[in-house]
Amino acid sequence: MTQAKGSHYDARGVPVSSCEPQSLDDYETALLQFHSYFGDPTETLAATLDADPEFVLGHVFFASALMMMTEKQYLPVIRQHIEQAEALAGKANARERLLTLAARQWMEGRWDQASLTWDQVLVEQPLDAMALQLGHLTDFYRGDCFNLRDRLCRVMTSWDKGVTGYSYILGMQAFGFEECNQYDKAELVSRTALDMEARDPWAIHALAHVFEMQGRFDEGKDMYHEREDDWAPDNGFAFHNWWHLALYHIEHEDFDGALGLYDSRILPGGDSDVSLQMVDASALLWRLYLLGVDVGSRWDQIADLWANRTSSENGYYAFNDLHAVIAFVGAGRFEAARDVLAAVEDAAAHNPGVTRMMAQDVGIAACRAMIDFGQQRYREAIDSLLPIRTIAHRFGGSHAQRDILTQTLTESALRGGELKLANNLVSERKLHKTFSPLCQRFAARLSV
Repeated sequence: MTQAKGSHYDARGVPVSSCEPQSLDDYETALLQFHSYFGDPTETLAATLDADPEFVLGHVFFASALMMMTEKQYLPVIRQHIEQAEALAGKANARERLLTLAARQWMEGRWDQASLTWDQVLVEQPLDAMALQLGHLTDFYRGDCFNLRDRLCRVMTSWDKGVTGYSYILGMQAFGFEECNQYDKAELVSRTALDMEARDPWAIHALAHVFEMQGRFDEGKDMYHEREDDWAPDNGFAFHNWWHLALYHIEHEDFDGALGLYDSRILPGGDSDVSLQMVDASALLWRLYLLGVDVGSRWDQIADLWANRTSSENGYYAFNDLHAVIAFVGAGRFEAARDVLAAVEDAAAHNPGVTRMMAQDVGIAACRAMIDFGQQRYREAIDSLLPIRTIAHRFGGSHAQRDILTQTLTESALRGGELKLANNLVSERKLHKTFSPLCQRFAARLSV
């Protein structure tokens, strides 16, 4: 990669093309907001671009940050900023041109190609914290656990405590270790990151995943409560950390506690226009639904939220589509659920790039299984879920999030009288989560 035009550099020494001095300061503010989820980087960048409309990196960052919302509704604005960055290519340096290319690839559904392009940037600029986080989040959305870990490992020799933002990079690395089942490393790196920056919700999140996967639910609850002032107030990622805390409550069969968090923290007021938040709300209610917990009018609330957006969002990202189906099934709106399934089937035939594979390999079967389960066709649900449970990472999410498929499969086997299959699944779960009350609940039903 050739050297930058101009003499601007960010706080880590990464070259930035010609811009106003204030724009570079604003970029650092937006980058910290992007890392920490305290504040909105797009709001910061919008004001910056009003004052400096030829700030190439600002256009690329604005588009890329919006892309990470995984919502089709933002594509017109994303496209506008990518095209503005492309029109300014003559002013851009080589790094910025590659970042612009990656943004276009992502926008067009070619997420795998975008991932490789961010890698190109990081080979030459391993301290490019923006490219690193964009790649990291894309690895998560693609379910690429190895790259979720190794993208960070490839650049870590360039990072140390003296580099701005190092703690946040460690938080990302910790999550990569956790998703690769390297729990000891994940815990060590998470705690190192938090010793450096207590208000790093991603590092707290990584540690929460360790506790979830190892069945250390009491430790998880204690951590969240003890550190609440660090991760919760005014944080854009707090709803997801509250979701993890609610999972610990479910494990202890404190269903009222979980619903209390749902109402006050995960989906306060029963309203949101953020897909990521709606995903968590739907997933939590489904876990309670599997356990026979009455959640009252909450199903209709979350189904209404999905209904307000499904005409534009259906088929865009299969992981989100699954959670729309879950909400509709929970509310008894099977026609709406089948409409989402039809959109996923269309995506499997016509979507560009990796989003087609996500729908084809996992999305269709997962959505179909939830509809079958809701209509008490347990054998059909089993037939859909068994082939995909070991490849479900292909449509994104974490181990903890995708556990909803295994829980549904186990419950289908129990309700459908497939007790040998249920015993296999419970035995597997007991090995990983020896002290799980939920697992013991499954086992007790097998012995009746």
